[in-house]
Amino acid sequence: MFSWIFIMALSCIELNPKVWMQGIKRGRIFFMVQVGRYVVGLILSFVIIYFLLIDISITGLMNTFGFIVAINLMISGLFHPAHRVDDKEKQLKSKRKAKRVPLQSGIGFLFFIVLLFLNFVYPFTVTQDLAEMGEIETSTDQIESVTEEAVRSVPYTYARYKSEIAFGNIDNYSFYEMGETSIQKIDEELFWVSPIEYASIWRWWRADSAPGYIMVSAEDPNAEAELVDNYEMEYVPSAFLNENLERHVRKKYEDIILMGVSFEPDDDGKPYYAYSYAYYDHYRTGPDADGVILIDARTGDMEKYKLGEQPEFVDNAIDYKLALDYASWFGTYSNGLLNSIFAKEGVHEPTSEEEMIGVLGPDNDMYWMVDHMRPNQDSNTMVGFTMVNAQTGEATYYTGSSGLLNAGGAREVVDKSFQREQWSGTQPVLYSVYDSYTWVVPVVDQNGLMREIAMVHADTGTIAHGSTREEAFSSYRQTLASDLDTDDYTPTDILEEETVEGTVYRVSDVNDQVIQVLITGESRVLEFDVTSIADVVFLREGDEIEAQVVDTEENVLNVVDYTNVTIEEEFGGVEEFDIEEETGTNSEAEPNEPAENEGE
Repeated sequence: MFSWIFIMALSCIELNPKVWMQGIKRGRIFFMVQVGRYVVGLILSFVIIYFLLIDISITGLMNTFGFIVAINLMISGLFHPAHRVDDKEKQLKSKRKAKRVPLQSGIGFLFFIVLLFLNFVYPFTVTQDLAEMGEIETSTDQIESVTEEAVRSVPYTYARYKSEIAFGNIDNYSFYEMGETSIQKIDEELFWVSPIEYASIWRWWRADSAPGYIMVSAEDPNAEAELVDNYEMEYVPSAFLNENLERHVRKKYEDIILMGVSFEPDDDGKPYYAYSYAYYDHYRTGPDADGVILIDARTGDMEKYKLGEQPEFVDNAIDYKLALDYASWFGTYSNGLLNSIFAKEGVHEPTSEEEMIGVLGPDNDMYWMVDHMRPNQDSNTMVGFTMVNAQTGEATYYTGSSGLLNAGGAREVVDKSFQREQWSGTQPVLYSVYDSYTWVVPVVDQNGLMREIAMVHADTGTIAHGSTREEAFSSYRQTLASDLDTDDYTPTDILEEETVEGTVYRVSDVNDQVIQVLITGESRVLEFDVTSIADVVFLREGDEIEAQVVDTEENVLNVVDYTNVTIEEEFGGVEEFDIEEETGTNSEAEPNEPAENEGE
């Protein structure tokens, strides 16, 4: 690193060799000027390389020091020493020299224009390559359904709130602050994880190390935040000098294009940082994800891995900003640059320009997900969504969700549903639940405290909710089961209808219009919705029943219809009969008036 600082400082000295030849003749003054310029170059070079930590690659150096060289050439060409001469011969030489001086400035100006072109115009000439950079495949298939355990129900804001409470338990907490909170899978569970960072350079100077990190369950809103403070982390992003994480990486990997960093505790809780890195195919345009550098936050030991070959516990091997760029370029430029400006055929764009949502996929890998909408439209529906495997980089754009509610639409449904309580939805996440696209939306009050978990059916906008994830799923199961008789909700491989029978040996109390029943020969719980099956309230222990249920591959079977065999055997059914209409005069008689011939 330091050798490059001394080398690149040369970009500020005189670069014209002919001027050097003349300067040698003038002697000491010329050399003193060049020494002064070199000192200025050292300062600039030190700031750019040591503090800004640019990659020491050809394009990296050209894109920073190239501008310095261009400006140096332009200014030096205009302000060379004066050409005062007395005799005609020297004056003639001076005129020829004067003609050469603007040429140096012209070269510098041309170099400056080339750099501007490469940075601001050239990217628009490779838009087709940008659209293909993420290798995003298009699919009309529906994503696989996830289980209840894979759904995150705690929003970012609530996780930060709970983390702040735990942060107060740190010794000398004024020395530190919470770092960026990210979603992580640790030992098969989802957590929000926040590394502890230094508050300032003075706090870093006083503290020996950062104490660890805070983790909050992303699955259980009632779980307390956990302070993990038994690790002394020396290499963190907020440290200074050689303990600064990025500078530590740069010392070993000078030419790597660093894209973003993620805090990644392993399954045993040991703290690591993962730096996503890439390479450029088109000057400084369109970084292509290449791998990840894993750094031990305690010792500083690091290892570089190709994308997809990193250890399993690394969830975010590709930076979300890069994944979002891929999704945006794919939606905007797939049909060409001109089409994206004028006709806009097939153009779509992510609903968020700032973030992608981290979700756990059905294959137990972490994914970056963002929904897409038509450009320049304030719409509540989406045209599709992109999922990028954060561990391998594989990306798919799903078009089968066109016309469904997008994140904004789902949030609006939730806000209206809780308008009286003045609660609002936050950070909707799209899943396939029971083979139906579903937005899971945490509901928070005005203070940011979590109150409910809402599940919004993306096709109809139907909402189900509960105070816990289990209650929300139970309510949502009942909602889907009650709609199975319509064409839109025919059971699939996830929602299969079957018949079970047995003797009732336990009946729960009515809880939120739901009764749960245990029967012999069936290990799963039968769940009845009282609002749709009203006579279930008469069910008693010992009754023999036959029930049509919906199997969601969980421990609860939703009952669509049932027959109480015991009651039918005891009381029988209602027989149909016809009332024959009598004819004659008697049909006209008054009820209490005897017939005319009666008694004769």
